[in-house]
Amino acid sequence: MLKSTIVDTRVRLRPSQKVLKFLDAQKEHFTEMSPNVANILKKNGYKLPSNARILKDDELTFKRPVIDTKLLDKLTAEVKDFPAKSDDAEEASDKEEDVQESQPADGSFFYLNDLHWLNDVLTKLRSKNITNIFLHELIESCELILPENELKPRNPELEARCQRLREEQQNRAYQKMTKNVDATLKNHPEDTIAYQLKSINKQIIAVAQFIFSVAAGFTFGFFGVNLMVGPLPFGFRILLGVIVALIIALAEMYFLAKKLHEYDEALDAPKRKKPDMPKTSGVQNVKPHIE
Repeated sequence: MLKSTIVDTRVRLRPSQKVLKFLDAQKEHFTEMSPNVANILKKNGYKLPSNARILKDDELTFKRPVIDTKLLDKLTAEVKDFPAKSDDAEEASDKEEDVQESQPADGSFFYLNDLHWLNDVLTKLRSKNITNIFLHELIESCELILPENELKPRNPELEARCQRLREEQQNRAYQKMTKNVDATLKNHPEDTIAYQLKSINKQIIAVAQFIFSVAAGFTFGFFGVNLMVGPLPFGFRILLGVIVALIIALAEMYFLAKKLHEYDEALDAPKRKKPDMPKTSGVQNVKPHIE
């Protein structure tokens, strides 16, 4: 599976029944409402307040609240890592209430603008002593959904090719590991010194043949034409030698490159050949030892 780019980068919050019940209970105090919050209340069967005005998307402008870090450190300094244990009956009743309140609501999600609007509403309600609840207490039963990459299936042809290459690599590693143990893999011709020297001699001969051919072409242009035609100026003789040598060099370079290419293909042919050795994965068949 491949991860694609994130399409929707917004952080979403799935509202719980606790949040919707609170909004329905305090809707009389709302003068303005976020359009997304109003849409979610409609989808879940709640009536909208008649005196509240539904804001437009471009009207949702909020200031980022300033966090007092010193006060936050002071408040969290005495907070215990693990809550105190209570009775089993109280824990069971609390769990049942939490399950009922944390049930997700149907419809869309709360976005960052909706949370800013809800925070401003709670601040105004607390200033009027209507409620004493904070935003973190209200949304603790909601589900936070972070943006994730979409998973796309890989191309089956590419996956099959990668699998084949992995198997070939494993087989080569297995052959190299068991080369000194298995008698059938001990004597590879390309591992001997004679084979390497023979290949080096072939390349040296090809390069020497190229040099001698170019030198012979220059000699013919410098001396041969002079002997056939007659005395020529020294500069013209050098020019003729260079021209003939250049023509022969171009032809020799073509045949030399072709020969080296054929030699490389001959070396790569045993590597491309699919080995008959068993795969490294699974149980290997052990050959009996022959004295």
